[in-house]
Amino acid sequence: MDKKKITAILLAGMLAVVMFYSALYITAEANHNCEGENCPICYQINACRHNLKNITPAVCAAALAAVFTYTFCRRIISHTEVVLRCTLVSLKVKLTN
Repeated sequence: MDKKKITAILLAGMLAVVMFYSALYITAEANHNCEGENCPICYQINACRHNLKNITPAVCAAALAAVFTYTFCRRIISHTEVVLRCTLVSLKVKLTN
């Protein structure tokens, strides 16, 4: 694999980890004993919500683009296979004058 593929895989993995642990932290600390206005846990929960709010649409858009590209390429490949099968030799056309 080249460096671009490895970098892309690592970035996708890190985004998945950030999203997973943000959601996990929010659910684990949802019923904490709040200290009031300057509660550090509430601050961290808001930071996790902000991360999820900003990352989720980008991940969904990337996944949608990947699915669209995959299906589009599969259709092109299936159509080129049909075109390649219809040659003059396969149709047994004799080219004599």
